[in-house]
Amino acid sequence: MLQRAQDYIDNFTLYDLVQHRRFGAEYQPIVELSSGDIMGWEALARFYTPSGDTLRPDRVFEALHSDNLSLFSVEHQMKSLQIAQAPGQGDLFLNLDPHAFALFGRDPRNPLLELFADRDRLVVEIIENSDANDALYSASMSDALRGLGLKLALDDIGAPDSMLSFELLVDMDYLKLDRSWLKPGQSEQRQQLLLALCRFARNCGKPIVLEGVERQEDLEVARRLGVDYVQGFLYRSLFKTIKV
Repeated sequence: MLQRAQDYIDNFTLYDLVQHRRFGAEYQPIVELSSGDIMGWEALARFYTPSGDTLRPDRVFEALHSDNLSLFSVEHQMKSLQIAQAPGQGDLFLNLDPHAFALFGRDPRNPLLELFADRDRLVVEIIENSDANDALYSASMSDALRGLGLKLALDDIGAPDSMLSFELLVDMDYLKLDRSWLKPGQSEQRQQLLLALCRFARNCGKPIVLEGVERQEDLEVARRLGVDYVQGFLYRSLFKTIKV
């Protein structure tokens, strides 16, 4: 039985999970469509109440955004945990909040840069939101991470609440298509945009990951689009979860 995820994160709950490091990580496989082999894993943050109920990660990070230092501290601890506990095979994809990175920015003493330096098989996912400032933060973070020789992926492309930076799109090694592209009833214009994005990725040698794959029908969509990799609850039996 799945534990209930708490939507609203009050200050007492937030303080408790930070103080007691009620953290965890879930590793979801990224599967090569043509062979069915696992090419890597995406590490996702997980948070818990004292009773063991799950807390929605997006709500936790939303609450943490009111205090940049707390946001950075939790993000750094989560990345350290996700790297330390990662499955042994394949690349490791990590989400990184541009606001957390921006606290220390491109300074080489940035603890996140120190954590990521000299890491093999690490791909950092750039997250964009609807605020234009996020694109500036993301571009600066992308440059700094590229300076370490890391590979980069642009996450949630096409999500309803996201914007798309062409500069970042060109600079990425991987493109990750949001699950919303799998919803039925896509308009003709949206379908044409998706096909154009896939064409761009193929022509530029940027592998595509389709997220949110839950059914065999979703795999058929992935094949029609010609994406390289898929990810989602269709592979739930392969998920790996750890708690601190």
